[in-house]
Amino acid sequence: MEGSAYIAMTGLLAASKRLDVTANNLANASTTGYKAERAAFRAVPFFYQGQPNRVDVVAQKNGMDLQQGAIQQTGRSLDIALNGPGFFVVQSQGGEKSYTRAGNFNLSAQGMLINASGQAVLGVGGSPIYVPSGASVRVTPDGTVSATPNTPNARASSVGQILVVNPPSASIQPQGNGLFAPNPGQKVGIKGIAAQIVPGALEGSNVNPVNSMIHMISASRLFQWETQAVQTISTDQKDSNSIPSNL
Repeated sequence: MEGSAYIAMTGLLAASKRLDVTANNLANASTTGYKAERAAFRAVPFFYQGQPNRVDVVAQKNGMDLQQGAIQQTGRSLDIALNGPGFFVVQSQGGEKSYTRAGNFNLSAQGMLINASGQAVLGVGGSPIYVPSGASVRVTPDGTVSATPNTPNARASSVGQILVVNPPSASIQPQGNGLFAPNPGQKVGIKGIAAQIVPGALEGSNVNPVNSMIHMISASRLFQWETQAVQTISTDQKDSNSIPSNL
């Protein structure tokens, strides 16, 4: 494949990735705590016999827009939103930890505080939080979880404090389902921060549907142009190869 074909093909792959990322953002415009992704690329020059030959486009790890999403009041006791930086820490049954901004929590059959995917929401110290059966739950702005037994004259007591951490943005990557994972070779930290929690509310997606639709149209046009370029180059090469060599 000649240099022009390489350039057109890498451009086509870049346009395809940009289209996929934009479509995924649009699909998650209503997902609790979702953070928009950004397709990232870099130009890689190639040389032949010490001279510049071509420049290819190489995809990089997607970037993230960690801008705060709008906080929406729900009035539900197990809905909590982070107002400012930070992430909740959740843990799968296999022990794998992840970060999330989605605070639409529930209680398991065993009374464990879990996220929408059934993963344990960790408290300060790195352990799950359990609520006694039948107790009503209240979360305070500092993340303290209090439970009040369903008995006469019962008093509320603390059963834990929700862990909030703030890892460097460059050290995490999207994992899907509103989760973020540490980069390869790194672990999820459990050193908490003093976060501002809004009880009875959820943070919405930070995707702007109008802007994303504009990006989608632009990415679609670019994909069409790159596809036409690849087809044109392929046709030209076939025509060139069909010319008799003795002419």
